[in-house]
Amino acid sequence: MPKRPEPEIQEEELKENEEFISRDDIDIEVMSTADDEPAVYVKFTGFDDEEDAEEYAQFLAETLPLLLFESTRLQ
Repeated sequence: MPKRPEPEIQEEELKENEEFISRDDIDIEVMSTADDEPAVYVKFTGFDDEEDAEEYAQFLAETLPLLLFESTRLQ
């Protein structure tokens, strides 16, 4: 069977006031509840300060729905 081609990696250009966050910088924990209203929570830790965490939360609020629902490919 032929091998799938490696995905092309494109580096995103960041704005002057932005900083790249790698997987090594942030710890991710996924939890679910068994309450009357089951839910899934994702906890991100490892930010330098509250401002960085708030900026990342805003980024997720804007982009996560697109990542979850606009693609059938695993990112």
